[in-house]
Amino acid sequence: MPRFEKMDPKDVAVGRGRAAMAERAPYIAALRAGDAGRIELQRGEKQAVVKRRLQEASREIGIKIRSSWESPRTLVWKRTRQK
Repeated sequence: MPRFEKMDPKDVAVGRGRAAMAERAPYIAALRAGDAGRIELQRGEKQAVVKRRLQEASREIGIKIRSSWESPRTLVWKRTRQK
């Protein structure tokens, strides 16, 4: 008989969610590390994807931020308040 364990849904990532969670990990680490920061896009990265991942990461950990493009390859962000 299999053994069942109750888990919190936010701790479970399945399918594409697992890959998305791994992609957000560096963004989460950067948000937790300070009150502001700069993201330099590397070759092949798209602005929309980077900004979306930053926003998703901030929502996931409950930090409200504002961000804007300093240049086409540089996104700056700062923490505005805790949710």
